[in-house]
Amino acid sequence: MDRIATLWHYGQARRRFTAWADRSALEAWQGKAVIQHLRRISARSPYFGERARNWGIQNWRSWPMTNKGEMMAEFDRWNTAGIQLNEASAFAERSEASRDFSGTLRGYTVGLSSGTSGSRGIFLACSAERRIWAGMLLARVLRGTLGMEHRAALFLRADSPLYHSVGSRRLRFEFFDLMRPIEDHLSRLRALRPTILAAPPAVLVQLARAPGSEAWLHPPAILLSVADVLDDAARASIRQGLGRDPGQIYQATEGFLAATCPEGRLHWNEDAVFVEKEWIDTARTRYVPILTDFRRWTQPVIRYRLDDIAVCGDSSPCPCGSSFETLGAVEGRCDDILRLERKEGEGDVLIYPDFVRRALILALPVATEYSVTQTARDVWEIALSQPAPVGAIESRVGDLCQKLGARIPTVTLVEWEQPSLHRKQRRIRRNDWA
Repeated sequence: MDRIATLWHYGQARRRFTAWADRSALEAWQGKAVIQHLRRISARSPYFGERARNWGIQNWRSWPMTNKGEMMAEFDRWNTAGIQLNEASAFAERSEASRDFSGTLRGYTVGLSSGTSGSRGIFLACSAERRIWAGMLLARVLRGTLGMEHRAALFLRADSPLYHSVGSRRLRFEFFDLMRPIEDHLSRLRALRPTILAAPPAVLVQLARAPGSEAWLHPPAILLSVADVLDDAARASIRQGLGRDPGQIYQATEGFLAATCPEGRLHWNEDAVFVEKEWIDTARTRYVPILTDFRRWTQPVIRYRLDDIAVCGDSSPCPCGSSFETLGAVEGRCDDILRLERKEGEGDVLIYPDFVRRALILALPVATEYSVTQTARDVWEIALSQPAPVGAIESRVGDLCQKLGARIPTVTLVEWEQPSLHRKQRRIRRNDWA
């Protein structure tokens, strides 16, 4: 029954991807879907029931925004399953400790986020939500190849029943634990010869550099970058080692948010999420997404402010035929934006992560791993995996600051430490110095 339902959701998700000829028709449909969804959850969630009474369901776009901190603080009143935070946390921690992620809590999947934003989040999903998620994932990733035999290698921090609910005789999922070194996985990967390989970009880079990678990757395998920012340097390394550009899956504790289409553009899953934009630059090219997920009801996501920086995509119609909005990139987190004093006048200049990446990449030897941490208002600590001339780095940083009208920071080279693969690779970060 689960597989039949998943196949039904797969077919519906494929149809919806190109179901609307224009944006206005899609947005009208989304508005009705959200209203219907809110009526359902407001009767089951004490937290959102209170909001519905105070502001009214029809005025849902005026409801106060929410975030992860509030969701965790109000967890017991927030979810519709009657599950308390202490029991969900204890269940998730036991799974993490044992590395056995096959169980459910009273029939609900319990997951634990990676905690890169400073606090770990708990997410819940029921069996019906798992089937919807599985159908959408298959539709966006496999597109029309569901009838083919697939062997999927998933490099993840934690396994989940969500993935295995999709498995069948023709679709096999194998979990590769990021808590273990890459070298431990290579023999098993060679034996599997995956037709689908999904991993964080840092892992894909390591696999691309592994000896004999062209022999174990079944052509034409589907490559997917997941769970972290895919920058140009990583993309180039993956292309060189594995022979193609990876697609992207944008998925978070908050849900399955976006996926790459056959034309290589990253589309929001607007048949599941309504996206509002909080603009963070005057050019209105970068924004913080505010999500309302109208296919998630166990742990509702309503006007939920992410901590990510999204970049607008190409505004022209996509050749794939979908009217779903595109993202140019998911650039990082909000605290990945560096801030320097303005060279003339008061206030700060915001230095977006992509600006820093592009400035540094020209000053570094090929295949150099790096991180940039702003530790004070005027200090950047830069760690490099191999030596590079400090003068060239200072020159590139100086040119960037000059162009943006910012005071040039002191650049200090520090020792490189290889980050753990099971944690997100945050190359650029601003410490809480202000």
